[in-house]
Amino acid sequence: MSLEEKDEMLQQKKLLKIIEEDPSHRNYWNVHKRLKKIKFSPQDIPSTSQMKIALLSSFTIDPLAMYLDIDNRMIGLFPETYIGPFNRFRDEVMNKDSGLYKFNPDLITFFVQHDSLVTDNFKVIFSRMNTKQKRDEIDRISSDLNQLMDILVKNTNAIILFSNFIVPADFPLGILDNKQEIGYKRFFTLLNDKLESVFVNSNQVFILDLNNVVSNFGKNKYMNFPMYYRGSLVFNDTCLSQVSYEIMAYIKALKSKNRKCIVLDLDNTLWGGIIGEDGVDGIKLNLTYPGNEFVDFQRTLLSLYNKGIILAVNSKNNETDALEVFRKHPYMQIKEKHLAAYRINWEDKVKNLIDIANEINIGLDSIVFIDDNPVERERVKSSLPEVLVPDIPSSPSLYRNFVEKLNDFNTLTLTKEDLTRGELYKARKKRKDLKQKIQSIEEFLQSLEITAEIKYGNEFSLSRITSLVNRTNQFNLTTKRYTEKEVKEIHEDTDQYLLYTLRVRDKFGDEGIVGVAIIKKESAESWTIDTFLMSCRVIGRKIETTFLYKIIKDAQKAEVKFLHTIYIPSRKNSLVKDFYPDNGFKMKKTGIEGEVNFQLSLENIQISYPSYLQVDEDEL
Repeated sequence: MSLEEKDEMLQQKKLLKIIEEDPSHRNYWNVHKRLKKIKFSPQDIPSTSQMKIALLSSFTIDPLAMYLDIDNRMIGLFPETYIGPFNRFRDEVMNKDSGLYKFNPDLITFFVQHDSLVTDNFKVIFSRMNTKQKRDEIDRISSDLNQLMDILVKNTNAIILFSNFIVPADFPLGILDNKQEIGYKRFFTLLNDKLESVFVNSNQVFILDLNNVVSNFGKNKYMNFPMYYRGSLVFNDTCLSQVSYEIMAYIKALKSKNRKCIVLDLDNTLWGGIIGEDGVDGIKLNLTYPGNEFVDFQRTLLSLYNKGIILAVNSKNNETDALEVFRKHPYMQIKEKHLAAYRINWEDKVKNLIDIANEINIGLDSIVFIDDNPVERERVKSSLPEVLVPDIPSSPSLYRNFVEKLNDFNTLTLTKEDLTRGELYKARKKRKDLKQKIQSIEEFLQSLEITAEIKYGNEFSLSRITSLVNRTNQFNLTTKRYTEKEVKEIHEDTDQYLLYTLRVRDKFGDEGIVGVAIIKKESAESWTIDTFLMSCRVIGRKIETTFLYKIIKDAQKAEVKFLHTIYIPSRKNSLVKDFYPDNGFKMKKTGIEGEVNFQLSLENIQISYPSYLQVDEDEL
């Protein structure tokens, strides 16, 4: 990076600091104007940090771009935004030469008011419509939108966010609205339910719950009525920031900017009081006030654990005293078995967080640190900027709601491996304990009774494959990202591609699918390893080499002469920079930004799997 580019990055950082300290509309507006003067060259920005967003709408949506621009920059993304022509969303979707398709976005947000889908006098005549007419209208609108989305899905690989309809707060029949079989409110509720059911199985189209955003904000204050009649501007400035926040949940998941580990303080965070002074019987943790605040907070954390979020503890305390609460307190919801790691000592919490990240083998940018003490929070913020340290409310009664509102724990797919992640990390700790007891690494690996299951991708594994491709950073030779639609296309194109999955089991449990490889058949004599990645939790058992050997074995069986591949360095994957040379590949050339091309001649190569591994493999 040149000195000029470094200066531009510093300018952006200073401007974003203003938003961190005061995220008011005035600051967003002023910062946005100044950010537009800072120009970053696309070739200088890694593809993983680029974000292309298209906004389609039946009303004026332009001001939302400002909030999305800054909110993306706040998490290290460099956004480009395309705003479709006013109320021309149909033309944009149906015309393959439209600006939308030329822009080739990563994410398309779709806002359509019901007014643009019905006759002008719909509200006027609604009270005179019978139930069948209302149901027919619901079916017509949902069918119309479904056809539009079908066209869009066929023409783009972008993730599509289609906002649902805002259920009105005012009804033509007033207090008698809910006495109708389908009143005005129920009409829109049924329409939203219909949209959800239509797209429930789509991995590309998601329903953005705009109705919920507006309900939380206030249905009587979200609309800018003067600007609506002057320029079709629906949302006021404050509500737009909430809409952007909702969209950012999808962007964080799409660009792997989400978090997967919550590290918790104990005293006055997981329970009320100080365990060292109050004792197990004296801390506030029961089903009546104020202990019920902490019980409810812990239940919320457990709900996150059950969808795959890792829990850990970082507390200044005597370990024996603190663990006694986990093991003996009748109202403790989070048990020791739920913790992937803990540091309960009198060390600096910054050091403890680094140790926890190393033990779990995750990046610091995967961690959310929750502590009631503002001094400890500031210490971590200033020392470990990669860690998300939210300023939790001073009242424990608000802890639960605060964590529920964080938009950092979402994924675009939820796999079996995600749901059992907590148990997987607990099993990993058992392996580590066993390793410390056994001196010989060979003896240790033999004792694990490892099975590596190497299969070709199938329709049931596509979601997990997509998840790994988009979330794996350290043991990932190229960090290429693919949508589930693109992964499906690769899976189905058997003439050009081979898609491999690696699953690992041992006596402590099933790790699930932890590895993915995508092979492109360039010709009868040459294959290219397009993608090769693994979860770091299984590295160190020669499983990664076994996975590579399977590809080599299949290539030899297909009488391929050369295996080509590339290493594309990133901020996080230096771990694997020598993986190909260590396995016999020869460097052919280097490219821009440190890219290295390798080649392996397959003639006279003898390979064999490690003796301590049982390999269950599909045959080519």
